[in-house]
Amino acid sequence: MSFSVRHLRFEISFPLAALMTAVILFDSSLSVIVCFASVLLHESGHLLALGHYGCFPETVRLTLFDIAIIDRNKTIRSNKAELIITLAGVTVNFLTAGIAYWLFCMTPSPILEMLYMTNLSLGLFNSLPVDSLDGGQALLILFSHFLSPYHAVKLLDILSFMILVPTAVMGFLVLLRSGYNFTLLLTAMYLMALLLLKNKK
Repeated sequence: MSFSVRHLRFEISFPLAALMTAVILFDSSLSVIVCFASVLLHESGHLLALGHYGCFPETVRLTLFDIAIIDRNKTIRSNKAELIITLAGVTVNFLTAGIAYWLFCMTPSPILEMLYMTNLSLGLFNSLPVDSLDGGQALLILFSHFLSPYHAVKLLDILSFMILVPTAVMGFLVLLRSGYNFTLLLTAMYLMALLLLKNKK
């Protein structure tokens, strides 16, 4: 499934479309919708920053596991511009969390509390210095300013494993304690798999 808004093409995978349809029909708590809206806000931050620098991406691809912005102008931008674009997503999440918390303090509401917690968690998680996350990509830009591309990537890989291994252990402990919450463990294992696959290329 795909559609275009001006020159920007959006591609949505069938599994994601099916899941969102089911959620809209059956999720009375709106928790999944709030999570998805928070992810869209995150990606909108990147898109707004790209637009600010006149580097509009070709495609935004939404799948069940991630949202990919296909951007072929990455190599021609300055490090400063790339850093701002990279951190724009978490910035929007933190701003949204702050506004939602302020509104929640004035008018307590489960939706506002969910919006605050979800955006704060998403912003903090994406700020981790792990490859594939915004924090890791921001660090890579900074490392590349002082090191060769090869050593910058290797340093980030080592740092990523140092973060992901204890995160996976923590996720396993959360699963054992809760008996059902495997989100943290699955996310850590997924990021570790991406890192291993990248190093095999």
